[in-house]
Amino acid sequence: MSGSASMVAIWIVVVVLSGVTLGAVATVSVGSRREDRRFSLSGAAPGAAARGARRLVGFGGSGTHFGPRSRVR
Repeated sequence: MSGSASMVAIWIVVVVLSGVTLGAVATVSVGSRREDRRFSLSGAAPGAAARGARRLVGFGGSGTHFGPRSRVR
């Protein structure tokens, strides 16, 4: 692989990983705002974005089957 081809490959990986990271941040942001508006943290998630946000951050309310992540000591 030549130098310019490897740089293109690196940039493609950087762009894809940046997109994945921004997508995860957006999902958590939208989900948490929706939960704040509906005061729904103690129950089931109000929608798909909130469920995705809960899954990404490892939070589980009492009305879901997702539990909080265990702490390793």
